[in-house]
Amino acid sequence: MTEGVGIYFEDHRESRDLGRLALRGGAVSVAMQYGNGVLQLVAAIVLARLLAPEDFGLVAIVTVLTSFAPLLIDFGLGDATAQRSKITRSQVSSLFWLSTGIGLAIAVLVAACSPLIGWIYREPRLEDIALCTAIMFVLVGVSNQHLALLRRTMQFTRIAKIQILSTLIGVAIAIAMAICGYGYWAIVLRPIASSFCVATGAWLVCGWVPGFPVFDDEVKSMVRFGLHVVGFAVLYSVARAVDRILLGLFYRPDAVGYYQNAITLYDYSIFAVLSQLHTVGSAALSKLQSNPAALRQRYEAALSALAFFVMPTAAILSVTAQDLTVILLGEKWRAAGLLLSIIGLRGIFQVVEGSQGWLHLSIGRADRWRNWGVVSVVAHFVAVLGGLPFGATGVAVAIVITSLLIAVPSISYAGRPIGIGAALVMRAVGQQLIGAIGTVAGGWWLQTTALTDCSTFARMFLSIGFCISIYLIIVVGLFRLTEPIKVAGIIVKDRLWRTR
Repeated sequence: MTEGVGIYFEDHRESRDLGRLALRGGAVSVAMQYGNGVLQLVAAIVLARLLAPEDFGLVAIVTVLTSFAPLLIDFGLGDATAQRSKITRSQVSSLFWLSTGIGLAIAVLVAACSPLIGWIYREPRLEDIALCTAIMFVLVGVSNQHLALLRRTMQFTRIAKIQILSTLIGVAIAIAMAICGYGYWAIVLRPIASSFCVATGAWLVCGWVPGFPVFDDEVKSMVRFGLHVVGFAVLYSVARAVDRILLGLFYRPDAVGYYQNAITLYDYSIFAVLSQLHTVGSAALSKLQSNPAALRQRYEAALSALAFFVMPTAAILSVTAQDLTVILLGEKWRAAGLLLSIIGLRGIFQVVEGSQGWLHLSIGRADRWRNWGVVSVVAHFVAVLGGLPFGATGVAVAIVITSLLIAVPSISYAGRPIGIGAALVMRAVGQQLIGAIGTVAGGWWLQTTALTDCSTFARMFLSIGFCISIYLIIVVGLFRLTEPIKVAGIIVKDRLWRTR
């Protein structure tokens, strides 16, 4: 066991296999997220038919208010462990106990504030929801460093198995509770059950057991690094949550429920993939921190490939959102479909913005990442205030516009220390961006003209085929961009070879 655990504490080195390992890790992570997405969609489909929009709205209010908590618990220490060139057992033990202590403290704080949450929103049920939710934060604290060690050694397949199994168990429990008539408690207990399974699985798979903490200068340095990471993470979490926080204050819970389920469908189809690839991108590029030229080259190639697949996916999601929502969640959720058709556009631009963390962390400038978090939260707060008088639709439009405006500047700022700017970004994603915009325009035109009399299923599947054709004609046929397809071929070939 000691020899097996020792791999987690080996020094980072640039290797010939880095590109292949990063590709494989990215493919596994994306597959994991879509596997998780399928499970979450199954849960959403069943729960949406068993529960009312108000149930989703009640839980969403507490969820967005406490969404920053897991980030504070991690405190950026997971990224510090994965990014650090050299690390020891005692240092990781110190980070483990720090994360665990923060998790326990936040759990106590949320529980203590639960009456205040119920009073502010004039809804007594929120008090019990917040009190129960606090349990999850202790579980998050005891698993962060074990997952970070697995990321450090790029064992993304093992992480995928843990997370998918945990999601499956949480979904099964939630559906069973909803069938038994427990209402919104089914939604409350699902993430708690999943977090318990993740913590158990991470400890069993990693095999590392924390020792006594030793707070030396290196640990203090990692804590400072983590402080900058968590500074951005909390600010960005607030930026993502401010829409539902303000909607909950000024509109009924059912309105928040429609908006929340639109965000949920977007998160599971687009955002979850981007957030998962952050762990792969930052871990892989961190091994190139001593070679800026190679780092720039790998970043450009990775961003180009990511945009090639995610941008058209976001475009197709926007075009088919209303039909997809009705098919998955039922007719009573049609209002959420309209919101999703707007929010889906955000994914086209968030591909770029979401990659900024790769650069900040790989070059060890988490302080600059935190600084950008201030810009992000201010921009989103102003946008939500501007859209709020127009209801959930106005807020959704404002959020998309904000993502468009800050996408390229976010990378220009992140990449400035190593010479990455707007020119490199547009070289990497410009062709895909044109293709995605053309796909949205063509898809919406088809939906509102030729397919108006088609059934919901027929309209959705015809639109998907039409959108894919438009995108490939523009990006592959017109611009001759084929490198991402070759990269995908390498990944598939590698996976098939490994299964023999």
